[in-house]
Amino acid sequence: MDLVILGVINFKIFTFSSFRLSIQLLIINLFIVFFGLFFLIIFNFFLIKNDKLIDNRIIFSKNEINKITSYLQNNSIINIPLYQTNYRCRVIDKDIDAELYKEEKCAQENLFVNTLELSDLELEEFTAEQYILQNYSNNDFNVKIFNDNWIKIADSDNPYLLSDVNQSEIMENSSQLKNKNFFLLYQESYFNFFNSVYFYILQKKFSKSLNKKTHEINIVSETIRKKMSVEKKYLDDDNQIINIISAPIMLNNKVYGVAVLSFSLINNNNDLALSSINLLNFFIVLIFIILILSFFFLRGLIDPLNQLTKITILERSKIKISKNLNYPIRSDEIGILSEQIQIMSKELKTQMQQLEKFTTDIAHELKNPLTAIKSSSELLLKNTISEENKIKLIKNFNKEVNRMNRLISDISNFSRVMSEIENEKFKIIDVNKFFLDFKKNYLGNPKNIKIKLNLQKNILQTLVNEDKFLQVILNLIQNSVSVSENNTSILIKSYKLDKYHLVVKIYDQGGGINFEDKEKIFNRFYTDREEFRDIHSGLGLSISKEIIKSFNGSIELTKSDNLEFGGACFMIKLPLRTY
Repeated sequence: MDLVILGVINFKIFTFSSFRLSIQLLIINLFIVFFGLFFLIIFNFFLIKNDKLIDNRIIFSKNEINKITSYLQNNSIINIPLYQTNYRCRVIDKDIDAELYKEEKCAQENLFVNTLELSDLELEEFTAEQYILQNYSNNDFNVKIFNDNWIKIADSDNPYLLSDVNQSEIMENSSQLKNKNFFLLYQESYFNFFNSVYFYILQKKFSKSLNKKTHEINIVSETIRKKMSVEKKYLDDDNQIINIISAPIMLNNKVYGVAVLSFSLINNNNDLALSSINLLNFFIVLIFIILILSFFFLRGLIDPLNQLTKITILERSKIKISKNLNYPIRSDEIGILSEQIQIMSKELKTQMQQLEKFTTDIAHELKNPLTAIKSSSELLLKNTISEENKIKLIKNFNKEVNRMNRLISDISNFSRVMSEIENEKFKIIDVNKFFLDFKKNYLGNPKNIKIKLNLQKNILQTLVNEDKFLQVILNLIQNSVSVSENNTSILIKSYKLDKYHLVVKIYDQGGGINFEDKEKIFNRFYTDREEFRDIHSGLGLSISKEIIKSFNGSIELTKSDNLEFGGACFMIKLPLRTY
């Protein structure tokens, strides 16, 4: 199965692998911005839909109109003296404001009033007007009071100051506009945009519950007729939703007037807009931080990758470098990749060097029998030797051919084993159980040499290819058998070296190996036994070393620590698996 290596994003249907990493990261950031804005819009929509400001205003306005009607029915439904000239004396308390009471000559006025004829109970205009103007003239809703004849007697709006106020506001706004900086203009623009969206959404929300626009007199008439509160919503000429609440001013179940409170239902909600812009500002700062961090991350990602690319190109182009190549040293995945590429490069170089040396060794080994064959053939062609010597030369000729044939077979076997090492499958084995099974299945040898085991009781597990490990053990035993006397023994010992390694030692009772040759014996085609050169190619220990090396272990010749087994002693050290 081919290994397809794509970029940062890896989909079967849509991939960015054809783009550079910088473009991929830019597109990812754009997706983040897009989805962030999408969720920001959704959040603002639910923020507006669930806003309680309008409900709170309606509740507040109902409480206020109840407060107005309660005050007026307790203080403004009175018998009014007919023909009274100074109405202010009705509300001036001489104990509280004695000076004003004296200035208005209220004592004489009250004496005069006491002689006047009083009207029936009615809603007194002066006190109602004073109460409304004093308490509701500066509010964002309008309060009007009508008597039972539908005549408006009080209005919280002040028409006389309207033009002056507007002029003052225009001048003030003009002055503020000159002093606004960029951030204030940005905030004001966002507030205007948010409030326009806020108005649009809520207008859609209340559009189904709107009443047909009607005059206030009709609402007053309906309130007087029903003797209960009336609430209506309608759309005015400025496309504003107006909420009107009316309540009767009653005493003894008789209506003496009506209080009407009206206000624009949807006003600018700057508090909600402030929450929204704070969230937007946080999102902008977050995106900015993400972009900055992405830039530094991208540089930290691309620079070492470019460095690895240049190193790979230099390695492939075989350009001679005067100094060592500097691989990126990091602790992340790029560092791991750099380390693995470096290891792979070293292994490839080592394999190339080994292949070159192996080729040289093969040429040397094949050259010897070919030289002998050539010399023998030349002597035979000269026909100057005796028949007896001819027979010896032919035998020698045949011997060298057999040696070449065996050598070529061993070389082929060596190449096959080296190839299998690269593709072998590993499994965890119990070394002690492995040797017990080995001894049980061992068929013996012509010299009647016995296999003895000295296995540590601990469970010794390691990760190996079982067939290749068996090949190593058989090769070492065959070597020991070849140099040992009849009816001797070979000892296999296993034990735990430390918490990371286990050791297997193989002892024999032969003549031993010169310890000065402990490194040479693992070289290809080396043998210290000339008498066995015709039947041994010297590749066995070299193959065994490569197999053990593939297990991340080691094999070496060591001095025997057992007096009974004073011959050769080979020590195999393997990684210990504890799980």
